[in-house]
Amino acid sequence: MSDTQPALSLRYFLNLEESQDGFALATFGKKQFTRFITPLISVAIIAWGFYLGFDGVGRYYVALGAFFLILQTLMRYWFLPMMFKRQFVKYQFGKSEQGIDLFQDYAELYANGRKQVFHYNEVQNFAVGKLTYMLELKNRTVVIVPKRAFNLPAEQTVFENTFKK
Repeated sequence: MSDTQPALSLRYFLNLEESQDGFALATFGKKQFTRFITPLISVAIIAWGFYLGFDGVGRYYVALGAFFLILQTLMRYWFLPMMFKRQFVKYQFGKSEQGIDLFQDYAELYANGRKQVFHYNEVQNFAVGKLTYMLELKNRTVVIVPKRAFNLPAEQTVFENTFKK
């Protein structure tokens, strides 16, 4: 890689599904296991309630656990996606061109006509989703790169190898 020509240059527009995939990677946890911690706690509260006995105080634990489980389900699968879609449409995120150029020691981000330079050691998290890649920088900037932006599998390999630690 040379400093004058980028080893990889991508330009893309994010669609709603890709944005939601990147948002899920950034918010619900980078690892699949962390997505299930709070529902497992709710199921444990329900089980504890049945253990204590449904006739006595256990029914309150069952009700509390069921309430938490229903609330988490509504938040994760209905409310957050609905709010995300409203924000996506309202601020027209899909209509702004974004891009990333990879050089030898640093990368350049392009969004809304602005350029931001960051060094590879500033990448705090790198996650792979179904449709996207997610980079989280130490300054809490989140970069979502769709997999469809890559023309060749070799470009995708260069991108993954650059950010995997």
